[in-house]
Amino acid sequence: MSMLEEVNQLPRKLVKDIDGNMGRLGVYLVQDFNLKLLRRMVNFGLNIFGELGMDEWGLVPQIRHGNVYVLKEKDKQQVIGLAIFMRDWDEDDKVYLFDYAIKEELQGHGLGFEFLRGIAENLVDQGYRTMSLTVDVENKPAIRLYKDKIGFEIIEFKENEYGEGHDRYYMEWDMKKSVDEKNTQ
Repeated sequence: MSMLEEVNQLPRKLVKDIDGNMGRLGVYLVQDFNLKLLRRMVNFGLNIFGELGMDEWGLVPQIRHGNVYVLKEKDKQQVIGLAIFMRDWDEDDKVYLFDYAIKEELQGHGLGFEFLRGIAENLVDQGYRTMSLTVDVENKPAIRLYKDKIGFEIIEFKENEYGEGHDRYYMEWDMKKSVDEKNTQ
C-alpha cells in the first residue's frame, strides 16, 4: 500500500451552490482527499494542461497548505473545474491563482465566471482581499474572462516569464470590493 492510499478521506466543504443548465453544481474547498479524488484532480489537470498539469507530488502540498477548489455536479464524482491557490507571502491578504480550468467541452457557458466568483466569496470570508494571476498573452478567452467579466486589471507584461517566448500578463483583482458590491445590491 502506498503512502497516498493510507490518507484518510475527510469531508470536503461545499462553499457555493451554482444552479445552471447542467443541473446543480457545487464549488467545493478540498480539505482532504482520498486516492480516487486525488487521481481525478490530477487527471483533470493533465487533460487540460498536458505535461504542465500538476501531479500528485505538487497537488498534495497544495491541498495541505494552499487552497484547492473543485467544481462538480452535486451527486457525481467527475471534476469539471479545478482552481489552485497559494498565499502571497509578501501581502497576507492576497492569494495567487496558480491553476484554473473548466472542462474543455463546458467552456464558454459561464461556468468559469460562476466558479471563480464562488471561490472569491469563500476567499474573502477567509480574510483575503486581492487575487493575482498570470495568463498567457495569447489566451484571449481567459483574458476576456479575467479582465472583462470578472474585473481583473493588467498590472504588468512579463516577457519570457516561463522561458523564451512564454510571455504573460500579471493581473490583479480586488475581489473583496467586488464581493462587497455584489452583497449590497
